[in-house]
Amino acid sequence: MPDPAPLPGHQRAEGAAPSGPPGFEEFFRHYAPMVHRYLIWQEAEPSILDDAVQMTMFSAYRYWGRVSQMDPPTGWLFKVAGQRLQDARHANRRNGVLIGTEALHSKTAHPDPITACDQRLDILAAIRKLPRRQQEAVALREQFGLPYKEIAEVMGASPATVRAHVHQARKTLEAMLGDEIQEGADA
Repeated sequence: MPDPAPLPGHQRAEGAAPSGPPGFEEFFRHYAPMVHRYLIWQEAEPSILDDAVQMTMFSAYRYWGRVSQMDPPTGWLFKVAGQRLQDARHANRRNGVLIGTEALHSKTAHPDPITACDQRLDILAAIRKLPRRQQEAVALREQFGLPYKEIAEVMGASPATVRAHVHQARKTLEAMLGDEIQEGADA
Protein backbone atom coordinates (compact mmCIF):
# COMPACT_ATOMS: atom_id res chain seq x y z
CA MET A 1 0.00 0.00 0.00
CA PRO A 2 1.50 3.41 -0.93
CA ASP A 3 2.14 6.04 1.72
CA PRO A 4 -0.79 8.36 2.53
CA ALA A 5 -0.74 12.04 1.59
CA PRO A 6 1.69 14.15 3.60
CA LEU A 7 0.49 15.62 6.86
CA PRO A 8 -0.72 19.23 6.87
CA GLY A 9 2.27 21.55 7.16
CA HIS A 10 4.66 18.98 5.68
CA GLN A 11 5.84 19.12 2.11
CA ARG A 12 6.83 16.32 -0.20
CA ALA A 13 10.39 16.22 -1.40
CA GLU A 14 10.76 18.35 -4.51
CA GLY A 15 10.09 16.34 -7.64
CA ALA A 16 8.51 13.47 -5.70
CA ALA A 17 5.51 11.89 -7.36
CA PRO A 18 2.17 12.17 -5.53
CA SER A 19 1.50 9.13 -3.39
CA GLY A 20 -1.75 7.42 -2.58
CA PRO A 21 -4.79 6.67 -4.68
CA PRO A 22 -6.07 9.25 -7.15
CA GLY A 23 -8.16 11.93 -5.48
CA PHE A 24 -7.15 11.14 -1.91
CA GLU A 25 -4.81 14.09 -1.48
CA GLU A 26 -7.55 16.55 -2.49
CA PHE A 27 -10.02 14.66 -0.26
CA PHE A 28 -7.58 14.94 2.66
CA ARG A 29 -7.10 18.69 2.18
CA HIS A 30 -10.85 19.25 2.04
CA TYR A 31 -12.07 16.96 4.82
CA ALA A 32 -9.26 16.87 7.42
CA PRO A 33 -10.01 20.46 8.62
CA MET A 34 -13.72 19.60 8.81
CA VAL A 35 -12.98 16.50 10.91
CA HIS A 36 -10.73 18.67 13.11
CA ARG A 37 -13.56 21.16 13.72
CA TYR A 38 -15.99 18.32 14.41
CA LEU A 39 -13.68 16.86 17.04
CA ILE A 40 -13.32 20.29 18.68
CA TRP A 41 -17.13 20.29 18.93
CA GLN A 42 -16.81 16.88 20.55
CA GLU A 43 -14.46 18.47 23.12
CA ALA A 44 -11.45 16.46 22.03
CA GLU A 45 -8.53 17.02 24.34
CA PRO A 46 -5.72 18.93 22.58
CA SER A 47 -3.27 16.11 23.30
CA ILE A 48 -5.31 13.64 21.22
CA LEU A 49 -7.08 15.94 18.74
CA ASP A 50 -4.53 15.70 15.94
CA ASP A 51 -4.06 11.97 16.50
CA ALA A 52 -7.81 11.36 16.20
CA VAL A 53 -7.92 13.39 12.96
CA GLN A 54 -4.99 11.45 11.54
CA MET A 55 -6.48 8.09 12.55
CA THR A 56 -9.76 9.10 10.91
CA MET A 57 -8.06 10.12 7.69
CA PHE A 58 -6.00 6.92 7.74
CA SER A 59 -9.26 4.95 7.96
CA ALA A 60 -10.54 6.88 4.94
CA TYR A 61 -7.29 6.04 3.13
CA ARG A 62 -7.55 2.39 4.10
CA TYR A 63 -11.13 2.12 2.82
CA TRP A 64 -10.64 4.58 -0.05
CA GLY A 65 -12.35 2.32 -2.60
CA ARG A 66 -15.59 2.56 -0.61
CA VAL A 67 -15.14 6.09 0.79
CA SER A 68 -14.40 7.61 -2.62
CA GLN A 69 -17.83 6.42 -3.81
CA MET A 70 -19.75 8.11 -0.95
CA ASP A 71 -21.62 11.28 -1.78
CA PRO A 72 -20.86 12.96 0.56
CA PRO A 73 -18.61 11.00 2.95
CA THR A 74 -19.10 13.48 5.81
CA GLY A 75 -21.39 11.30 7.90
CA TRP A 76 -19.04 8.32 7.63
CA LEU A 77 -16.03 10.50 8.50
CA PHE A 78 -17.72 11.98 11.58
CA LYS A 79 -18.82 8.56 12.80
CA VAL A 80 -15.29 7.19 12.39
CA ALA A 81 -13.83 10.35 13.98
CA GLY A 82 -16.04 9.86 17.04
CA GLN A 83 -14.89 6.25 17.30
CA ARG A 84 -11.22 7.21 16.92
CA LEU A 85 -11.65 9.91 19.57
CA GLN A 86 -13.10 7.35 21.97
CA ASP A 87 -10.25 4.95 21.16
CA ALA A 88 -7.70 7.67 21.96
CA ARG A 89 -9.49 8.60 25.20
CA HIS A 90 -9.57 4.97 26.32
CA ALA A 91 -5.87 4.60 25.51
CA ASN A 92 -5.09 7.73 27.56
CA ARG A 93 -7.11 6.41 30.50
CA ARG A 94 -5.33 3.07 30.33
CA ASN A 95 -2.01 4.93 30.31
CA GLY A 96 -3.06 7.27 33.14
CA VAL A 97 -3.13 10.46 31.05
CA LEU A 98 -5.66 13.02 32.30
CA ILE A 99 -6.45 16.31 30.55
CA GLY A 100 -8.40 19.18 32.08
CA THR A 101 -11.00 21.32 30.29
CA GLU A 102 -8.65 24.34 30.46
CA ALA A 103 -6.57 22.67 27.76
CA LEU A 104 -9.62 22.47 25.50
CA HIS A 105 -10.42 26.15 25.92
CA SER A 106 -6.84 27.14 25.13
CA LYS A 107 -7.01 24.98 21.98
CA THR A 108 -10.24 26.57 20.74
CA ALA A 109 -9.11 30.14 21.53
CA HIS A 110 -7.28 30.58 18.23
CA PRO A 111 -8.11 32.99 15.41
CA ASP A 112 -10.82 31.07 13.57
CA PRO A 113 -14.00 32.29 11.88
CA ILE A 114 -16.08 30.27 14.35
CA THR A 115 -14.49 31.67 17.51
CA ALA A 116 -13.40 35.14 16.35
CA CYS A 117 -16.68 36.85 17.24
CA ASP A 118 -17.76 37.40 20.87
CA GLN A 119 -21.32 36.58 19.93
CA ARG A 120 -20.29 33.20 18.57
CA LEU A 121 -18.29 32.52 21.72
CA ASP A 122 -21.44 33.14 23.74
CA ILE A 123 -23.33 30.71 21.51
CA LEU A 124 -20.58 28.11 21.88
CA ALA A 125 -20.64 28.51 25.66
CA ALA A 126 -24.41 28.06 25.65
CA ILE A 127 -24.16 24.97 23.45
CA ARG A 128 -21.69 23.46 25.91
CA LYS A 129 -24.42 23.68 28.58
CA LEU A 130 -26.79 21.49 26.54
CA PRO A 131 -27.04 17.74 27.13
CA ARG A 132 -24.37 15.84 25.18
CA ARG A 133 -26.70 14.37 22.53
CA GLN A 134 -28.28 17.78 21.86
CA GLN A 135 -24.81 19.32 21.51
CA GLU A 136 -23.84 16.74 18.93
CA ALA A 137 -27.11 16.97 16.99
CA VAL A 138 -27.15 20.76 16.81
CA ALA A 139 -23.45 20.94 15.89
CA LEU A 140 -23.84 18.44 13.06
CA ARG A 141 -26.95 20.22 11.77
CA GLU A 142 -26.02 23.89 12.22
CA GLN A 143 -22.24 23.90 11.99
CA PHE A 144 -21.70 21.16 9.42
CA GLY A 145 -25.03 21.30 7.56
CA LEU A 146 -25.61 17.55 7.59
CA PRO A 147 -29.08 16.26 6.72
CA TYR A 148 -31.03 14.56 9.51
CA LYS A 149 -30.53 11.12 7.96
CA GLU A 150 -26.71 11.45 8.06
CA ILE A 151 -26.80 12.85 11.59
CA ALA A 152 -28.87 9.83 12.60
CA GLU A 153 -26.20 7.52 11.17
CA VAL A 154 -23.41 9.38 13.00
CA MET A 155 -25.29 9.35 16.30
CA GLY A 156 -26.75 5.86 15.99
CA ALA A 157 -30.29 7.20 16.38
CA SER A 158 -33.39 7.57 14.24
CA PRO A 159 -33.92 10.74 12.15
CA ALA A 160 -36.97 11.53 14.31
CA THR A 161 -34.85 11.39 17.47
CA VAL A 162 -32.26 13.65 15.86
CA ARG A 163 -34.97 16.15 14.87
CA ALA A 164 -36.21 16.13 18.46
CA HIS A 165 -32.68 16.75 19.80
CA VAL A 166 -32.13 19.64 17.37
CA HIS A 167 -35.55 21.14 18.13
CA GLN A 168 -35.04 20.95 21.89
CA ALA A 169 -31.50 22.35 21.58
CA ARG A 170 -32.74 25.32 19.51
CA LYS A 171 -35.56 25.96 21.99
CA THR A 172 -33.14 25.86 24.95
CA LEU A 173 -30.57 28.06 23.18
CA GLU A 174 -33.25 30.59 22.27
CA ALA A 175 -34.30 30.77 25.93
CA MET A 176 -30.67 31.13 27.06
CA LEU A 177 -29.58 33.64 24.43
CA GLY A 178 -32.77 35.42 23.38
CA ASP A 179 -32.39 37.57 20.27
CA GLU A 180 -28.65 36.95 20.06
CA ILE A 181 -29.15 33.56 18.44
CA GLN A 182 -31.44 35.01 15.77
CA GLU A 183 -28.92 37.78 14.98
CA GLY A 184 -26.16 35.17 14.72
CA ALA A 185 -28.22 33.16 12.24
CA ASP A 186 -28.60 36.23 10.00
CA ALA A 187 -24.85 36.89 9.95
